[in-house]
Order: sequence, then structure tokens, then C-alpha cells
Amino acid sequence: EIFKTKLLLMGKDVDIIMSKVMDDKQMLAIMDLLETTCIYCPYYFSHFLALRIVQLSISHGVSVNTAYGFAYYSCILCHLGDLCNASKYAKFALDIMQRMQARQKYCRVYSCLYFGVFLKTNHMHSCLGPVLKARHEGLKAGDTLHATVCAALYCSIAFRCEKKLASVKQVLTHFKREAKVYKQEAMWTPAIPLEQAILNLMGHTDKPNLLDGSAIPSEKIDTLISNAKSDDAERLLCVAYYYQMLVAYIFDDLELAIKMVEEYLGLENPFEGMVAGSEVIFLYGLTSLAQARKTNEVMW
Repeated sequence: EIFKTKLLLMGKDVDIIMSKVMDDKQMLAIMDLLETTCIYCPYYFSHFLALRIVQLSISHGVSVNTAYGFAYYSCILCHLGDLCNASKYAKFALDIMQRMQARQKYCRVYSCLYFGVFLKTNHMHSCLGPVLKARHEGLKAGDTLHATVCAALYCSIAFRCEKKLASVKQVLTHFKREAKVYKQEAMWTPAIPLEQAILNLMGHTDKPNLLDGSAIPSEKIDTLISNAKSDDAERLLCVAYYYQMLVAYIFDDLELAIKMVEEYLGLENPFEGMVAGSEVIFLYGLTSLAQARKTNEVMW
């Protein structure tokens, strides 16, 4: 399907794609159904639906759903390492959204692009403003699900650049309450390990090397990880492993840090929006180097 989509797009710029607008009511209903199903279906199946949106947009004309299809397609390309085309089609998605005046899709498209593409292709600091704006637009449009995704993503980016920990914690607490009000606690879940990592780094825990504390349900990271494994919640596992690895490395628990990074690398479909895969590899390198100096073992 990816190869088929690449062939269909070959030689086409955004003007060519926009030259035909979909007007068939049945096809418009199909496009809406594809996009909605893509959002809520399992991760491994959503790829095919997004690719179908792009394919139908080329054959039958563009609709307000086309922008999301291209946004998701660019995420697929980014995951495959094709950053050049990922960036190209991400811009297509934004251009199509603007031309179709699809403001109701703003938050949905931006959360997809900044989660899956722009964190790799753009400076991380430059992502803060657009992600926060997307959250505001999502709330205006009543899209509380993707507004919550953007809120969690904003906190994740802010933790890595520009913001002081106390400031990030304050914003995170506000967004956490907001997610509860809008009944989007499930979408906020990946931000839980981040909150506990911030508390650890601010000295609000007795064992800073362990991601145990008040922000974690049951206050035990092992329980959270065990429950996430039972629920096949790889998105939560991804961030739990990463932040446990981070605090373990910072507070010199190298064995735990290595164990966590190996668990992360063993995930079948790691989500890279909240945690860039390159960060994990970099931390793995630092941890292995520190372990080599500590043990003098060649294996590291």
C-alpha cells in the first residue's frame, strides 16, 4: 500500500492534488468513516486506512479529510526513515488544510504531525508554540481528545527545552485537571511517567532513581508497567521505560537504566512522538559508557 501510494503521488505537487475537489456525497461519507476509524482502530491497522484516504483523494478529489490522510502518511514515512518526503508531505497536509479551510481538523492534523514528524525534522524549541496553539484550536472545535494529546505533547517538549521544571510541573498540573474535566484521562496517561520524573528531579521522593511516587497510580512504577503490559498499552510502556531509564541514569542506577532501555528496544511498535527513538539510543550509549568505566568490562 505504501508503494502504491508513492506511485500515485509521483510527480504531483499540492496544486495538482488540489485541482479536483470531491463532491460525491457517498465518497465524502466514506472519507469521514475512514478518518474516524483510523483514529480509534489499533495502531497496526490505522496505516492502511490513512493510505486509503490519500489514494482516494488522488482518484476522487480532495476533501476536508485529505489533510489528516497526508499528515498520517508523512508520519509513516518518518517512521521508515524517509525524513525528506515526510517533511514534504507534512507541508502538503498543512497546505491542504488551509486551502480547504478545515479549521475543525487543525488540532487533529497538528497533533499527528508534531507527534510523528516535526519533533524529528524541526528544532524541538520551535514546536512549543504551534503545539500549544493546536490545543487551543482543538478546544474551540470541541476536539477534546486531540487537544489533550497536544497538551501532553507540549509538556513533553517543554520538559526537554526552555522551561524550568517547576514551570513545567505547574502547566502539567493544569492540563491534567483539564483532561479530567473533559473525561480524557486515557489520553493523558502517557504524561504520568513524565510528571513523576519531574517530581524525582525536583527532590520530592525518597528514592530518586525509582519512578515511584504520588504521580503514579498505586505509587509503584513496576505495577504501572505490569498493568500496561497486560493491556498491550505500548504507548504507555514506551514513556514509562524512557523516564525510568532517565532518572535511573541521572541518579547512577546504571543496571536499572540498562534494563529499561533493553525493555524499550524490545517493544514491537514503540511510539516515538513522546519519546524520540534517538534519545533512547543516546541514553543507552551514555549508560553503557558509564557502566564500562565502572566495571572495566569490555562487553560495554
